[in-house]
Amino acid sequence: MATVLVADDSTDARLLVRVVLESRGHTVMEAGDGEDAWVRASQIIPDLIVVDLSLPTLAGTELIRRVRGDPNMRRVRVALYTATTANPAIRDFMRIYGVRHIVPKPTEPQALLEKLEEALRD
Repeated sequence: MATVLVADDSTDARLLVRVVLESRGHTVMEAGDGEDAWVRASQIIPDLIVVDLSLPTLAGTELIRRVRGDPNMRRVRVALYTATTANPAIRDFMRIYGVRHIVPKPTEPQALLEKLEEALRD
């Protein structure tokens, strides 16, 4: 099973991701802000980071830039979990930084699970 880091300032969003992934046997770590997410990612090198773009202390985009710039984490899968899916700048960012998955908020639990498991397979 995989280790997943969920970086979201919403307790409810983190809980939802935790519950759906743990139901499939994955290990889930949580971070409520970008700096905490960076520290945790550096320590555990997760298989997948689920990132909200609007994080306090360090924006989700900057967190992803750091992950992609770290030789130990370049290959970590990243999925955006955000309400801002229609913004063309987000799509450009995803292409530049190799983010292949975006999960819109809100998403029903089954659809969330399917999208995150797809991200883990890629």
